Amino acid sequence: MDAYIEVIGHAEVAETVVEQRATLTVTVKASKAEVAFDEATQLRNDVVRALKTAGLGPDEISEGGREMWQPWFCRKKVGQDVSHRILVNCRDTQRLYQAIDALQPLFESARYMLNVDMLQPRFEASTEAEVAARTAALQRARANADAIAREAGVSLGAVAQVEQLGAYTEGSGAYGDHGWAVGAARGLAAGAEDFENLARATRMHTLRYRVRFLIS
Repeated sequence: MDAYIEVIGHAEVAETVVEQRATLTVTVKASKAEVAFDEATQLRNDVVRALKTAGLGPDEISEGGREMWQPWFCRKKVGQDVSHRILVNCRDTQRLYQAIDALQPLFESARYMLNVDMLQPRFEASTEAEVAARTAALQRARANADAIAREAGVSLGAVAQVEQLGAYTEGSGAYGDHGWAVGAARGLAAGAEDFENLARATRMHTLRYRVRFLIS
């Protein structure tokens, strides 16, 4: 059996938000089920049209399904709730907020509600940054193995095996990221017309490799 030294090398790469994603839940409350269903469908359609008019494209809006709630007890007192969910994704944060702001006139009735939940943003790193991180991780593995070989009084040989281990990523702190943050922005956005642009949220993604070097 060949003698070897096995080490783990790691390196970090910065990933930046390239797309914001959110769910818009449109809910209608009514005393009669047929009214709730009809008005919820109409409100959903109005919301979709308003989002498109505000600048979101058809590829940035998708169906999220319908949900209804009516308890088996005291139906006459509680009535019927019907909700539609609309999924939105947008690479331009300001344009997304402006589109959500444009929905405000549709929800003046106390029976109509809009809930905005931010999902985990989509993060990306450049191809060059990912290649550099992989190279740095393997170089670090070789440096660690070389130090161990010197202490052990052996010579480091060729690479016998490289295994990519599970990477891990720290949270960015953005709404929706990893689900543990206070992950809901409820209600309507405010002041998107006077939007102060900030740098996009960034998180660190750590790549890890197990490398086996032959020794003699």
